[in-house]
Amino acid sequence: MLVVAIPDTSLADCSDLREKTLKAGIFARALAVFRVDRVIIFSSPQVRDSQKRDADLLPRLLKYMDTPQYLRRKLFPQTPWLRYAGLLPPLRTRSHPLNAKISGLVKGELRWGVPVGAGKVDIGIERPLEYPAPLDEGKPALFRIAELQPHVRLEVVQRSDADLYWGFEVQSIEDLVQYLKDSAHATRIAFSRMGEPFETLQAEIQSSVNKTRNVIALFGGPYQGLREIFGDRLKSLETNTEFWVNTIPGQGTETVRLEEALFASLALINSCVGSLISRPGFHV
Repeated sequence: MLVVAIPDTSLADCSDLREKTLKAGIFARALAVFRVDRVIIFSSPQVRDSQKRDADLLPRLLKYMDTPQYLRRKLFPQTPWLRYAGLLPPLRTRSHPLNAKISGLVKGELRWGVPVGAGKVDIGIERPLEYPAPLDEGKPALFRIAELQPHVRLEVVQRSDADLYWGFEVQSIEDLVQYLKDSAHATRIAFSRMGEPFETLQAEIQSSVNKTRNVIALFGGPYQGLREIFGDRLKSLETNTEFWVNTIPGQGTETVRLEEALFASLALINSCVGSLISRPGFHV
């Protein structure tokens, strides 16, 4: 499993809702391209009142993007924060199928769906299908096409049951250090310009991940890196991370934006240990 942790101030360098929406779209593309299973949005101790709205906006936009287009209007009623949702790029993960015909369904395929009346679910095809078991109203469920004949039969499964990459979950947490303490089973990697060059740590990272088969990748924000964000708690953060890595040594710009760091760092992780921690994507 690959988990990415970013701060709730990740949109702090954006001046308006349009720019924040576009940046969230870039984050989501990076997460999906490199087969991230879960994105953790952690609280920054120094977050200002003016940034608290961003802390709520970011997970909403990421959840919106992970949701297939055919369910978005049902799960996300039109609200002001979706004003620029039309600018978001499509993810085109397998969880966003384009087929809308019942004749195009394949036994064993997975599709997100929501209840639409008693005993009916919408899985993004031309008509609702029968599913008699109770479901949580307004909450998506993942269905497997169990049978096609004599009629389509659905069964509920979990995202973790997918054999292929199926998008990312979004989780907001208050205490990243405690989350890391509870995740000692994973290889925890902090990305920072103050870390050691990736190439000098690559063999150690591979050895660690070969044992854990799980990675938690930690990133700082637009104006503060991980060391600045955690301040007095830095020692606790360091105690609960195995590696501090610089993936862009000798950077040609004074600063590296978070979205740039995500693409650069996750590309190296994917190349180094992707086959150990991620389910297959496209063009395997």
